[in-house]
Amino acid sequence: MTDEQASTPQNKSSSATIVTVLLAVVLVVVAVVLGSKVNHRNARIEELQTQLSQAQADTAQLQAQLAESKAGSTKLQAALDEAKAGSAKLEAQLNEAKAGGAGLEKQLAEAKAGCVKLQTALDESTAGSAKLQAALAEAQAGCMKLQAKVDETAAASAKLSGQLQAQLKEAQTRAAALQTQLDQTKADLAKLQPKPKK
Repeated sequence: MTDEQASTPQNKSSSATIVTVLLAVVLVVVAVVLGSKVNHRNARIEELQTQLSQAQADTAQLQAQLAESKAGSTKLQAALDEAKAGSAKLEAQLNEAKAGGAGLEKQLAEAKAGCVKLQTALDESTAGSAKLQAALAEAQAGCMKLQAKVDETAAASAKLSGQLQAQLKEAQTRAAALQTQLDQTKADLAKLQPKPKK
């Protein structure tokens, strides 16, 4: 057997060992790469899970704020409606008081006209007409009573009118303030509404 024939099996054995080592190295490298990718993927999944939990918590909080704002808006709307109703009622009372004062003024004018007519009839009658004199005195007394009543009613009407005017102004001011609060609440609600996803 020659040296060349003896070295051939040895060379084949060395080549097989090298190939085996190379394959082992490749497998180790592949395992390391795959392990790194798996770890990276797991870390990414955990990060996404955390972000999802935070997003769900934020959504729940916004939902609670939205519900609270809607409840506040309902209360403000009810208060505004009540204030408007009170304002309308006060305005009706004021108009009624003004109408009553106008009626008394008309009665006073009619009474004064009657007094003038009686005075004219008295001037045209004879000086000894006791009947006309008594009628004139009665009419004048009635005029004085009616004048006093009108003056008293006018004062009361003016006082009531002033009070009603002040209450109406206060109610209108409150209604305006409530309207402003309602508008602000609606604006806040619009801000809290979730934006549509693109």
